[in-house]
Amino acid sequence: MNLKLIPFTELEKKKTYGFVKFVELGIDMIMLNETNNFNKIPSGNFYKFGLKLNNKYYWYFNSVAVADSREKMREIYSAIKQVQKEGVPFIYKLKRK
Repeated sequence: MNLKLIPFTELEKKKTYGFVKFVELGIDMIMLNETNNFNKIPSGNFYKFGLKLNNKYYWYFNSVAVADSREKMREIYSAIKQVQKEGVPFIYKLKRK
């Protein structure tokens, strides 16, 4: 699996983020959320994947949401965790416009 990394855009870099760790169907998962004054839970059913490495954020899959279900999200995230030995792989949830 070739997991080319794309750096966050300048706009994305200006935002602040936090990780939420949880277990879903026996899989340890990490979701990246924007932190702001509203602290609302992100809605949507599309998922992007990324990596925090050396205190910088990167996207996999050209920053495109490649999963449109929880099942597909778990499958892709599990595969990424198996091959990515450095940094912190994460999931990012969004709504499709």
